[in-house]
Order: sequence, then structure tokens, then C-alpha cells
Amino acid sequence: MGSTALDALPHKDRIYAVTGAASGIGAAVAQGLRERGARVIACDLRDGDVAADLSTAAGRAALVEAVMRLSGGRLDGIVANAGGGPAATMLALNYFGAVATLEGLRPLLTGSAAPRAVAVSSISSLGATDMALVEACLGGDEAAADAAAREAVAANDAGRLYGCAKLALNRWARRAAVSMDWAGAGIPLNVVAPGVIDTLAAAWILANPQNRAEMMNRVPLVTVRPGRPEQMADLLAFCVSPENALVTGQILYADGGVECQSRGDRS
Repeated sequence: MGSTALDALPHKDRIYAVTGAASGIGAAVAQGLRERGARVIACDLRDGDVAADLSTAAGRAALVEAVMRLSGGRLDGIVANAGGGPAATMLALNYFGAVATLEGLRPLLTGSAAPRAVAVSSISSLGATDMALVEACLGGDEAAADAAAREAVAANDAGRLYGCAKLALNRWARRAAVSMDWAGAGIPLNVVAPGVIDTLAAAWILANPQNRAEMMNRVPLVTVRPGRPEQMADLLAFCVSPENALVTGQILYADGGVECQSRGDRS
């Protein structure tokens, strides 16, 4: 991690749970928090302190149980970063898994003097068009969402699932952030939506020079070529830091201006 103003933030002796911590943005944020004095409970599908499949109900329950045990019953922050995955479990992991992580671990935050939580979304949410699918997620109907995912895979139309899951996550966070369970308990809850980030998950796209050029030509901020995981880690570290006392319920697009260009001057 490079030296930034965030290095001085008081993460020392804080305890964080980070999902999707084995690679990419999750690995970068886990490393960055450790370098700043925090204890990190790294969670992923296979590697880390906790191994759990967040696309399943059993895996979500196992995650909560393990983090509760390893944390000693107290967390200072949650970084719900796990995402991506195969099309068949895209909604289960990216929406239901993320929400279950945040809600399942939320009681552990109540023992912190400065509890914080953040989820990782994506600019793919900007292209979501299947509002019925988004509403099914928000309504908690995982069976309907799973059925829709299977239909999309069978119809070779799975590309829409990721954006729908992330849009549903954004909307859930906006609703939850101002609820009694979150704001009423003094817990800021936010979402970070990255743009094009140079991770292993994006390598198959970015390795193609034409695809890379087409994607980056959509980014207004010309210095972004593309973003790096540690840049996302710095922003996520701020979101879960004690210094973030006022920002809550926000979708923080870290995308070089793509969302701004797409939506214009609508607030």
C-alpha cells in the first residue's frame, strides 16, 4: 500500500470482517487495514480465516458463526466485498449473500464505539434493466431470483444478472442505512461502486487490447487507466474508519466519472 493521508486514520486495535478477502479488492483492503494496525478476519470461499460459500444459506450461517467466534463477539467494521461468481449463483452471492453478511454480522457491531459497514457494488448497476428481478431480490424472494437466474442461463442471457444484483444491493443499502437497525444504532452503512479495476477477475476482459480500449474510452477522467485494487481499498478503509462519522446511505461511485456521465446532473 502506498503512503496516503488515510495511513493516519485510527484503525489500530479495531476488528474488521472482510469477505472476498483472498484476491483483488478484498485482498487489498484486508492488507491495508492490517498495515494500519487493525485485526482482519479474512473470509472467502476457500482461503482465509473463514471459508464459507455465501451463495448458500448454510454458508452464510457458517460465516456468521465463525466470525462471531473469532471476533470474540465484537466487530468494529464489516466490508462486504464478496461478489462475482458463476451465472447460476450470481444473484445468490452478489445480493442475498451480501445482505446476509451485513445483517448477520450487524449485531456484532453494537459493541463497538465506532461501528461501520460498507458493501462493494459496481457500475454494472447502471445498466440494470430487469426491474422485476431487482424487486424480487428486494422482496427477499430468493427462490424466484434463483429461478430467474436459471432461466437466464438457459436462454444465454446471464449478462443482466450481475447488474440487477448490484442495483438491488444499492437500493437495499439506501433503505437499510436510515433504519433503526442501522442509523438508529449509530452504524453508518454505505456502498462503494467501483468502475474498471485491474483485478484477476477482470483480466479476461482487460487482456484484450480492443476490449480494454473500448472500456476505458467510456471513462471521462483520463488519468484512470484502469483503477487499482489498492485505490478501492483506501476508499473502503475510510468508509469503515472512525473518522467516517457522517457519511451514510451513499452509493460512492469510484469510476472516473462514468456514473456522472451516464446520469447527468440528476441528484
